[in-house]
Amino acid sequence: MSNKDISFVTGANGFVGSHLVDYLIEKGNEVHAIVRPTSNLQWLEGKDVILHTCGLNSVEDLQKSFDGAHYIYHIAGVVKVPTKEGFIKGNVDMTRNVMEAASHIQTIKRVLITSSMAATGYAEIGGDVDESSPLRPIEPYGESKVAQEKVAQEYSDRVASTIVRPPGVYGPRDTEIFAFFKAINSGFSVMMGFKPKEMSLIHVRDLVQGMYQAATNENSAGEIYFLGSLERYDWKQLGEVASVAMNKKTWTIKIPHFVIFIIGFFGQLLESAFGMDVALNKDRAYRVTRPSWYCNSAKAAKELGFKQTISIEEGFKSTVEWYKEKGWL
Repeated sequence: MSNKDISFVTGANGFVGSHLVDYLIEKGNEVHAIVRPTSNLQWLEGKDVILHTCGLNSVEDLQKSFDGAHYIYHIAGVVKVPTKEGFIKGNVDMTRNVMEAASHIQTIKRVLITSSMAATGYAEIGGDVDESSPLRPIEPYGESKVAQEKVAQEYSDRVASTIVRPPGVYGPRDTEIFAFFKAINSGFSVMMGFKPKEMSLIHVRDLVQGMYQAATNENSAGEIYFLGSLERYDWKQLGEVASVAMNKKTWTIKIPHFVIFIIGFFGQLLESAFGMDVALNKDRAYRVTRPSWYCNSAKAAKELGFKQTISIEEGFKSTVEWYKEKGWL
């Protein structure tokens, strides 16, 4: 019988999920991926991964797949859908299915739930949020993450779980923050409004290491951890670092908040009426105009040994090189 940890990853074909798969393989785990029959598996091709194409809709199918599992890393979820119901279905209902299925598997040591800083909402300039901060989500996505966390906690007497809340995540394979790099590549460093904005930003490699630490730590059951950069970044700094990484001279463009909200309004119309995938809707417009998305990760550093090993300079450089190698830039 194998002594390997048997780990399941939901959302394994996505940006963070595929990097976690890589990390778990490096750690000697037997890795299983929960995907849909229609999932794009480009980031899993050629890897030592056992695929389960049951998706997350059926508790019965998940329970059959999870048989013998030690760890479940639940990363699958939605970040961009046009309705509140879509967020509830993708982030809350699917989490309930995972927890219900896991609660019937005797071998499971831990379920890791991937929440978000969106659950607490933003901070003020110079401030931060931590695990003791009140939950004040500002949009449907954040509200769904709060509800997701509650679902995990409802099952605490049946299956052990740990919740992690990442902030902004970047790195190879990312398509969200990629828009920032595209703008820099075009010669523009875009700033939202005229006042400083700051944030946490974590390289995906550091994030998945933190997720592994949170899931496998003997004392982390029932705990919540922020996994963000230990350094505080502002948009001006990020633009300068990206410009150096890309060897591009950029012009800084400051977009007034009212313009961002107008763009978000029309984006919302296109999203709601035609189901279009827009970069900015009214909720994201509100999100990007908030003063600070900085989270304090001291608890994870102290209890898990979590740390930021990849500097923003190194991370941006390697990410840009990957985008160029793949022809994205």
